[in-house]
Amino acid sequence: MADQKKKQPESFKKTTAKERKASIPHSEILMLLHENSEKEFHHTTYEEDNRRYHLLMQGDYAAVEESARIMQSDLQGKLSSDPVRNFRYLFIVNTGLATRFAIEAGVPQEVVYSTSDVYIQKADVATTEKEIYDLNIEFWTKLVSLVRGSRRVLSCSKPVRTCLDYIDAHFTSRITLEDLAVQVKLHPVHLAVLFKKEIGENFSVYLTRKRIETSCALLTRTEYSYSQIAYSLAFCSQSHFIKVFRKHTGFTPRQYRMQFYNTNISAIT
Repeated sequence: MADQKKKQPESFKKTTAKERKASIPHSEILMLLHENSEKEFHHTTYEEDNRRYHLLMQGDYAAVEESARIMQSDLQGKLSSDPVRNFRYLFIVNTGLATRFAIEAGVPQEVVYSTSDVYIQKADVATTEKEIYDLNIEFWTKLVSLVRGSRRVLSCSKPVRTCLDYIDAHFTSRITLEDLAVQVKLHPVHLAVLFKKEIGENFSVYLTRKRIETSCALLTRTEYSYSQIAYSLAFCSQSHFIKVFRKHTGFTPRQYRMQFYNTNISAIT
């Protein structure tokens, strides 16, 4: 029946601690420790390894340089015998850690995770160490930029920060001020005043701007039709989308796509 739970594979069934056995014996770890010692290889210290993350949280572009320096197998260890795969693994590990620090620095988590996902997807299909190295530089530069831009958000009250996170996660759906008010347990009128005071624009303007910025990216980076973009961003109709888009950018969606298609433009000026 449809409502019955799917039967779990035998390997997924719960086991007791007594039943569980390590698939990798501790002796194998001891062998690697011995090998590293003989080669006089030492991983970077915890403090040195974290330096780039602390610089990142401060919005310091020195984090980019430090991340490039630290992304070396002779500092980080060998994760694969294949050089490209080894570099890819190092990139993924470091990218995953960096996202946590960026979130702690105030960048909305949906923005950070989406940024991380895009760069890891690019690294997954990269075929040379140089490609992954360049992605690493670009990723860290992007993160530092996001951290710097998040400082205004950090100065906001908790209700407004919660609203911004909620908008990031739901802006492709219909959102009302009342929806946000429920999330932060404030009266809509009170929230409207607070949002405008701390963000510098009212909720509806902020939401529309975010949707238009996203539509710019979709127009220049995808083949989605204008109606698909309109409805995916919760505009009530294609004609309404075109009207709002022209008001904010000075272009119709068609004009914008023809002029900027396959460029890195993804935000209005």
